[in-house]
Amino acid sequence: MAINLINIFGTEIKVVRQPRQIDRQYAGYAGAHGLTSMHMGTRGYQVVVTGTVRAATRALCQAAIDAIESYVVSTGATDYTFGGTNFPLVVFDTPELISENGKAFHFNGLCVFAYFVCFGRGLS
Repeated sequence: MAINLINIFGTEIKVVRQPRQIDRQYAGYAGAHGLTSMHMGTRGYQVVVTGTVRAATRALCQAAIDAIESYVVSTGATDYTFGGTNFPLVVFDTPELISENGKAFHFNGLCVFAYFVCFGRGLS
């Protein structure tokens, strides 16, 4: 049973599936003899989740970020779904806050919010 990404990251998210990354091994050094590379196949696809966390106070906003972090750190490869698309066997890295004008948390008069990005790797 796939887990909906909204249950983890909230409703204000965008999810993009990137192409598989090429895995190359380099030998030699750059210079007169050049650098050679060996193609080792491909790694899994990348899932990029960007979004906004909103809360009444900065402490609650930080708690929401901490909850996302504790989930992705403690969970192994899991099947996810979002917007009708399935993402099998994805492992997420720690979410990163995106700062604007040197601030990670913003106040708009009603609530505190923070932008984040979280990268996942598909293992299939």
